[in-house]
Amino acid sequence: KLLIFGLTAFVTLLAIIYATNLTPIYKSNALFTAPDNNSMIHINKLQFTKELKDSVFSSFLTTLSSKQFQTKVFLDGGYLALFNPEKNSIDNTAIFISKILKSVNLSRPSLNTKDIKLGFLNEIPYSISMEGSKPELISRYLNELVDRADEKVINDFIKNSNQKVSIRLKEILLEREALILKAKQSRLNEIVVLKDAATIAKSLGIVNNNFSQIGDENITSNLIIAIGDNQTLPDWYLYGEKALLERANILSNRENDEPFIPELVKLESEKLKLESILNIDITDANSMQLNQMASAPKNPIKPNKRMIVMLAFIGSFIMSILLALIMGALRPDEQAA
Repeated sequence: KLLIFGLTAFVTLLAIIYATNLTPIYKSNALFTAPDNNSMIHINKLQFTKELKDSVFSSFLTTLSSKQFQTKVFLDGGYLALFNPEKNSIDNTAIFISKILKSVNLSRPSLNTKDIKLGFLNEIPYSISMEGSKPELISRYLNELVDRADEKVINDFIKNSNQKVSIRLKEILLEREALILKAKQSRLNEIVVLKDAATIAKSLGIVNNNFSQIGDENITSNLIIAIGDNQTLPDWYLYGEKALLERANILSNRENDEPFIPELVKLESEKLKLESILNIDITDANSMQLNQMASAPKNPIKPNKRMIVMLAFIGSFIMSILLALIMGALRPDEQAA
């Protein structure tokens, strides 16, 4: 009896001391689903952006699960010092961070049969969890990680849209310049044609226009030329030298061709629309819906100290009984010897 109780008590005491000195590990998690319709409306206000919920949410999940992004948030948030309050020397920062972030896990929780039958969930939420010995820090890090991932996705949509808008604005500027250059060249060509027509009119003695003589049967002028059906009167005959030179002079003195280019109106309208898009604020939009923020857990998930002590007690009790039985079985042989 002394052996049994003594050995059991000793091993159990060692187990209690061991379990007491083990570092408790906590687990915190945050839940989220795809963005709502209001956020999608804001996101799709951007030019060249026609996104669906799944594509936006997929971008968020990809960013959130990126180890590179997780490390950036860890460093930017000063968690390197927070997770090393004793300021111990760190030989390799990357390995130190990797060990801490190793427990970060992105998953889609499975529903039990009861939850599925109830059907109160329209969408199964995704979960990101993290384990560690500092419950306040891991929950704080998870919340910052989710917020930063959401912010990055929205900012990336804005950045990509603005880049495309800037490219299109440059294209509009080039198209505008090309139209103006084309209009100028057309005007110069027309001036040459008018001056040539004026030279012909002068050589034929046609100084003024002949509009009044067209269709007048009582006028028999040598200046009226015979033209067939479906033919137009030449400018040198119709307008005369004086009008042609005046028209050429007006075109030569024109300082701005823009009012005479109808295509510029459409380009200007598109330009104003694109410039207004650059000022659209969609910072209130989200790439996900946060269902549950990460909170500091009160109870550790491991180690199970009760289980350790219980196993030590039962194991030592059984082993001590077996040992006592063995010793009892050997004792008669010793007396006989």
